[in-house]
Amino acid sequence: MLAQWVRPPSVPPGQKCSINIRQLPGGTVMEAKVAPGCPYDEAGQRSIEAAVLSAQPLPYRGFESVFQRNLTFVFTPQD
Repeated sequence: MLAQWVRPPSVPPGQKCSINIRQLPGGTVMEAKVAPGCPYDEAGQRSIEAAVLSAQPLPYRGFESVFQRNLTFVFTPQD
């Protein structure tokens, strides 16, 4: 997901933001929504949601035994 993320200048390094992801078996993302309390501005929040959607399908093969339909992922930008 991070490889797909284009960080807006308004998002400082080290500032965390959680995103809730709902996926299907196989890694298809059904929904990606920033969690309440994310300190990013609107552009930062939309950029994270777009990155998750661009990264699909999420890894699935080989991880079937630990698959979870609902995930929370914490973005922490680094320079």
